Amino acid sequence: MSLEKSFFSGSCIDYGAPCTRKEGRLCDIFRHLPVWNEFFWKVHLELQELSLGELSLVNTYDKRTGYPRFHMTQQVQEKTATLLCHLLTHHHCIVSVDLTSYILKTNIEGICDALCKSASLRKLELSLWHFTTNLSLSFTAALSQLNQLQVFDCSDVLFDHTFSVGLSKFLASTRSLTTLYMSNYHIKHKDAALIIQGLKRNETITTLTITGSLITDTPECSVMLSEYLSCSQTLRVLSVHWALSHTKLGPIIGALCHNGTLLELNLIRCVLYIEYFKLITGMLRQNWILSSFHMIDCKVYEHDFDPHCWKPEFRSESSLISLWLMALAQNKALKELTLDLRWIKPDECASLFKALSSNTSLVKVTIDTFNNKDVVHICEALRDTGVPERFFVGKHHVLEDTAAALPACKELSCIGVEYWFPLELEPLHTTLCVLPTCDHVKSLSLTMDAVMFKGNVGSLAAKYITNTTALRELRLTITFETLHGVDQTVCDWYAVNRPERTLLQALSLNKGIRRLALKGLCITEAEAQMLVDTLQSSRTICHFSFYPKRECLTSVIPLIPKLSAIVSSNYMLLSMRTVWYKQHHGDTFTVADVVRRNNSLVTRAADFVMGARHRYCGAAAELVPFNPGLVEKVQELASVDETVAASRIESSLKSFTELDDFMCLAGVVKYSVTCPRRDDGQKQLVDLNRDCWMYIRQFLKVGDILDPK
Repeated sequence: MSLEKSFFSGSCIDYGAPCTRKEGRLCDIFRHLPVWNEFFWKVHLELQELSLGELSLVNTYDKRTGYPRFHMTQQVQEKTATLLCHLLTHHHCIVSVDLTSYILKTNIEGICDALCKSASLRKLELSLWHFTTNLSLSFTAALSQLNQLQVFDCSDVLFDHTFSVGLSKFLASTRSLTTLYMSNYHIKHKDAALIIQGLKRNETITTLTITGSLITDTPECSVMLSEYLSCSQTLRVLSVHWALSHTKLGPIIGALCHNGTLLELNLIRCVLYIEYFKLITGMLRQNWILSSFHMIDCKVYEHDFDPHCWKPEFRSESSLISLWLMALAQNKALKELTLDLRWIKPDECASLFKALSSNTSLVKVTIDTFNNKDVVHICEALRDTGVPERFFVGKHHVLEDTAAALPACKELSCIGVEYWFPLELEPLHTTLCVLPTCDHVKSLSLTMDAVMFKGNVGSLAAKYITNTTALRELRLTITFETLHGVDQTVCDWYAVNRPERTLLQALSLNKGIRRLALKGLCITEAEAQMLVDTLQSSRTICHFSFYPKRECLTSVIPLIPKLSAIVSSNYMLLSMRTVWYKQHHGDTFTVADVVRRNNSLVTRAADFVMGARHRYCGAAAELVPFNPGLVEKVQELASVDETVAASRIESSLKSFTELDDFMCLAGVVKYSVTCPRRDDGQKQLVDLNRDCWMYIRQFLKVGDILDPK
């Protein structure tokens, strides 16, 4: 197989070559990642750089680049399985692997044997929906031997009983696992009991993510889960997703009143009833260890028998404000808090925010969701706290009554504007008129019918998009039912005043947008070229998605080939999602590989800024110094704001400007440049004055210096 040619370039790889990774030097496989990925491409896998000198084999379907679903032949699956087995067995630069059903079923024994032989595998993600007894037994047997595994993600696994038994034994015996993501799918009561038994015997897990599927309605499981959560001495972070029934969260919240180790609790897309808030506030009064508590995109009900009313009007006697005021007055441990305030009355905002601001331990409070009609009251109450910088407000969906107030509501950074009908033209006009004065708005989701984009409204939108430098994210959705007719599927491709063209011209002139999502457009081949030119010339757009109107999917056909022809010189694009066409496999792969390359460069450059002085990290920093993704990565790693992150990047680049610093980083010399004196007296490198060197340095990058063998 070492002479097997890859699918697109026809290149060959020596898949039997050993790992050559060592301190300060990348494994040789890094130079051949595009070719390796040509083999992995058709089974929706991709080798990606994870961190310094480390690789991850990632399941890419419907993720970073929204790949098409390919038909996988048995031969392709077997080749990929062979490559995977070799990587796991011989390459200690492979630290993370995603296993899909396509690969696992091809050679379950060989892959499980390779998993056991891997000396470096720290993270394993499994996607599997159809088990056989042999597959379950083989995989769980291998799982029990992964003595270095730290992260196991089985959120995309449909458990069977054999797998549950094996997982329970693994959880009870592992001495390395620190992070576990449980299945999103239904788990039978007896299997849930087995898994909880394994958790109770576990002594290593610090981060646990579960869903409502593990929280069964049986008393046995509820008691066992409560005992685990209240007695665990290692658990630090707990995330609960999709706990929807009335009995799901009670045992969890009640148990946490007695937990002395948990630092972070996340309730995500759960259903919260009144009695839960009583438990939550009671837990916050008693638990002085928990430092982060987040309720994200949850729904609030007053009664368990009223599943249709998701924004209830609470009775005065069931108001939650007094419970929260009491909890905030007593709790001195919380540092971060995310709230859903759809339950609050406008006149209660001031007292709640005053209590939040008076709690000196709280450094960040996020208002995730709220009643949009109350946004003015909320913003005024936040300003009155005197510390608005500690508060972060979630997305506001602009209403007719709140559009004019946008300039005053400077606490808003993310807004949604949705106007579908011509009768809503006036509020849309108002919104677009005030947006240029709203530099605090960083993210905008704009949805409108194409007929509304014509005339003055279109001019206002185009002018705003052209001139704004504050906006960082734009999600624009255009519907064409009114303009082209509900049943008409063919656009007027030759109209001079096409709204699509006006929009694309405005985008080509924008200098601030980093994340761009376009949906519902029908573009011509010339307009596809405009879009490609915008992506290539932009020094800010690093995340892009394009989904045209369903009847105009052919809009994508010219886009991908045009982009693939020149995308190799693009060092900004970090993700691209669109409708991929199978007849353009090669072009699609070219774009995807550039996206992978750019993410690798950002990862290396960020490591360089954080202190890694490897030559390949410095070379990456020179290639992506202005990529917004680099700033975001440094912000994340260093926990600093955007200004500080940008300053650190600039300082890092200056650190190897001088001759000696450059040559040391490039690996040419160890300490400084010295040259023996020439008999003919001719000038040498060390004789150059600084101005001459700086002139040369303009054209010389670390990556231009050959890697010493």
